[in-house]
Amino acid sequence: MSLRKVLLIDDDDAVNFLNRRKLKDFDPECEVIEAIDGQEALNYLAETDSCPDVILLDLNMPGLDGFGFLKKYEEMGKCCNESRVFVFIVTSSLREEDKVKAVTSGLVNGYFEKPLSENQIKIINRLFSN
Repeated sequence: MSLRKVLLIDDDDAVNFLNRRKLKDFDPECEVIEAIDGQEALNYLAETDSCPDVILLDLNMPGLDGFGFLKKYEEMGKCCNESRVFVFIVTSSLREEDKVKAVTSGLVNGYFEKPLSENQIKIINRLFSN
């Protein structure tokens, strides 16, 4: 099974462009939705009937940042009924404490530097497909 729908949450248009392009190169049928901050993403998730397979989340954004998003996402409960959504941090933060906080949250399935590489997309797809 391949990724059908990905939610990119990042305020950097250039990074979103690169990540969207790489995801589409990996699977042209993949639908990519973008949100510029955590609140826009939460609004989308609250209103959609079709949950993403994967959320790619930046940590450092104006407004509701990545950690704020994770807290509110957890409070929100399961997204889109019973769907399993995989969350991956895709960030420029090299701070070890950010990585530890993210991966120990219980919500995050992986932590990558941005932009995504083809190999990272393969890892995400492999984890999602299992």
